[in-house]
Amino acid sequence: MQNNNTSSADSTHRLDRLLKPKSIALVGVSPRPGTVGNDMLKVLNDGGYPGTVYLVNPRYEEIAGTACFSSMTDIPDTIDMAVLSVTGARMEALVDEAIGLNVGGLTIYDYCKIKGESIDEESRDSSLLERLKVKAEQAGMPICGGNCMGYYNFETDTHVSFQSPGQRKPGHISLIAHSGSIFVLPTSNDPRFRFNLVVSAGQEISTSLDDYMDFALEQESTRVLAVFMEAVRNPQGFIKVLEKALLKNIPVVVTKVGRTEASAKLAATHSGAIAGNNTVYEALFKKYGVICTDTLDDLMNTALLLSQGIELDTGELGYITDSGGLRELFVDTSEQYQVPFAQITAETAGKLKKRLPLGLDPVNPLDAAGSFTPDFANVFRDCIRHVMDDPNVALGVFEFEARDEFIYEPEFIKIAKEVKSYSNKPFFVLNSFSGALNAGIADDLMDHEVPLINGVESGVKAIKNVLDLRDFRMRAQTNERHEVTSFTEQEQAIADKWKSRICTGKALSETDSLTLLSEFGLAVATPIETESLSQTISAAKNTGFPLVLKTAEPGIHHKSDVGGVRLNITNIEEVERVYLDMEANLGPRVAVEPMVAEGTEMAFGMLNDPQFGPMVMVGAGGIYIEILKDRCFSLAPFDSAEAERMLNQLKIRPLLEGTRGRATCDLNALRDSLVRFSRLVHLLGDVIEEVDINPLIVDHKGCVAVDALVIGKN
Repeated sequence: MQNNNTSSADSTHRLDRLLKPKSIALVGVSPRPGTVGNDMLKVLNDGGYPGTVYLVNPRYEEIAGTACFSSMTDIPDTIDMAVLSVTGARMEALVDEAIGLNVGGLTIYDYCKIKGESIDEESRDSSLLERLKVKAEQAGMPICGGNCMGYYNFETDTHVSFQSPGQRKPGHISLIAHSGSIFVLPTSNDPRFRFNLVVSAGQEISTSLDDYMDFALEQESTRVLAVFMEAVRNPQGFIKVLEKALLKNIPVVVTKVGRTEASAKLAATHSGAIAGNNTVYEALFKKYGVICTDTLDDLMNTALLLSQGIELDTGELGYITDSGGLRELFVDTSEQYQVPFAQITAETAGKLKKRLPLGLDPVNPLDAAGSFTPDFANVFRDCIRHVMDDPNVALGVFEFEARDEFIYEPEFIKIAKEVKSYSNKPFFVLNSFSGALNAGIADDLMDHEVPLINGVESGVKAIKNVLDLRDFRMRAQTNERHEVTSFTEQEQAIADKWKSRICTGKALSETDSLTLLSEFGLAVATPIETESLSQTISAAKNTGFPLVLKTAEPGIHHKSDVGGVRLNITNIEEVERVYLDMEANLGPRVAVEPMVAEGTEMAFGMLNDPQFGPMVMVGAGGIYIEILKDRCFSLAPFDSAEAERMLNQLKIRPLLEGTRGRATCDLNALRDSLVRFSRLVHLLGDVIEEVDINPLIVDHKGCVAVDALVIGKN
C-alpha cells in the first residue's frame, strides 16, 4: 500500500485526482436516453459538478451542445479522472491511453472480462482483469472498479455514476461498499442518511478498501466510516487504516458478509475476493474498536447515531416516551441486548416529580404522558431537559409516534430540536415501528443534527454499539491497552530454540508440546515417554499414583477417540494391563502423566490466519469443546485485561466462581496462562499452524495443561 497519510490541509492524497477531480473525461458518453453513457452525463450535471467535463466518443461531434472528442489524446488539457464506460474488448487500449496521458485516476463500470476468456487458474495471469491490475499498479494509477457503480463525493458535488442519488443533503457518513446494491440502497431512499462520500469499490483493480477508508479519514467532514465488505485484499493496509481511525477518534462501523460457508462461496464468485474466516475478522474488529454489525439497517442506524460527532462521557441511557406500552417494549428489548438505563440522581428525580402529572413516577425510563392539557407538551420539554442534564445520563432517547401525514403533538418536533441548544450529549428520536412513514420528519430533524431511528430493536442495537465504543475508548485512554508486543530476551531465546526444532519438519509429540508450554511459563502435567513395559513401570513408580497412561504413537491426534487415554490408574498391576492393551492396539510408545485433580475443564487453542496472523481461542474444554461451542477469540498477543474480557464472554464463566460447594477457581492463574499462551503463539506464529490445549484443568490452586498438540506449518 502506498503511503496515503496526510498531515495538513495543504497536503494531497493519492486519491485526490480520482475522488475529487477538477476535470473529468466521460469516455463512451452517449446522447441516447436510458443508456449508461447518457445517464452518467446526466447524473454528473444534475449533481452540480463544478469542474470541467470532456465528452469522448468518436461517433458524435457533439452531445447536447457540447463538443465531443474522438479520444482522450485529443483533449488539450490535463485530465484528472476519466470514466471508461466501454466494454471489456476496448478497455485495455483505453487504460494504456490513460496511463500514457498521466490521467489521475479511472472509474470503470464494466466487469472487465472479454467474451470467451477463461478465468481458470492456468489462464488467470493473462486475463484482462489481471493485466489491468498489473498496468495500473506499475503506473501508480488508482482505479475505482471495475464492476462498480462509481462514487459520490458530496463535499465537491462530484457524482460519478449512472445511478442518481437524487436531491440529497451532504452529511458526515463515509460509506464504502463492495456491493453495488449497497451503494444504491442507502443513497437512493431515505434522506435521513447523509453522506460526505459514498464509494462502490467493485473489483478493486488497483484501489482497495483501505485506500478509500484512508481518503475518507482525511476529509474534514468525515465523522464516521461505514463499511460494507466482503473481504480484505490488503490486510496490512487495512490494519494501518484501522490504527489511523483509532488515532483520529473516527469510529468505524462494518457489516462483513460471507460470514457463513455458503455465503463465503458466493462472495468468492461475486467479486473475485476470498472471504476470510469470519472469526478472525471479529477478533480484528474487537482489537481496534470496530463496531461489527449484522445487517445493513444496523450499519446505517449506528452510523447515523455516530454522525452527530459527539464523544460519549460516562453514564448510561436516558429514555423519555409518551406511551407506557412502548416503554415496556423498549425495556424488554434493552434487557435482551444488555443496554443499561442510567440511575438518575435524587435531585433529578425531585425535579421530575414536581413537573410530572399526578400518578406518574419520576424514574428512568420515563413515561411523561398525562392528561391532554395545555401544559402537555411543556411537561415533556422540561422532563427531557432534566433527564439530559442528569450527570449519570450519557445519551438520550425521546420516543413518540409521528409520521409525515400526521402527528398528534407537533410541538414534540420542536422540543427534540431544542435539545442540541442546551446539551452536548448524543440524542435521538425513536419510533418503535420500523415501517413508520416519517422520512420527511427525519429529514427535518437531521437539519438540526437530531437523528430519527425507526424500529425499537434497531434503536437499541445502535445504542449498544455506541456505548460499547465509548467503553473501548475509555479503556484506551486509561492505558488499559498498553503495549503487549515487547518481549524479554528469555522469551526470544526460547522462541528461537523452538523455531529451530519445529522447522526440522519433525512433528511435535505431546511431550514436546507440553514442554514447549512449560518453557513459556504455563503449568503442565509433565509426561514421561516410554516404549516398553519395563520403562513404563519405572516411570509409573517415579510419577506416583494415581496416574494417566496415554498413547504416544506419532500421528494420533485425538487419543481418546481410539482408546488411547486411560485415567486414574492406581497401581502397578493396572499399569501393566493397560500398557499391554495399548501396545497391542496402538503401538509400544506411551506417555505417563500424573493424574490432575478434578476441576473445571477449559481449552486454549490457536489458529493462524493467513491474512492477520495468530488468533487465540479460550473456551469450554474436555468433551464439551465441540458440543457447546462456547468459545471466544482474540488476536495475539494481548494483555490480562483482554484475557479477562474473553473469559467473561464464556457461558461457563459462572462455573469458575465455584458452584455446589466447589471452591472458586484461581482466575489470576487462568488469566496469566492465557496471556502467556498469546505471547507464545505470537512469537512462534511464523512456524506454527495450530495449537490445541484440551483439557486445561482449573481449580482453586491454579490451572494445569494436561493435553496439548502443536502442529507446525508445512
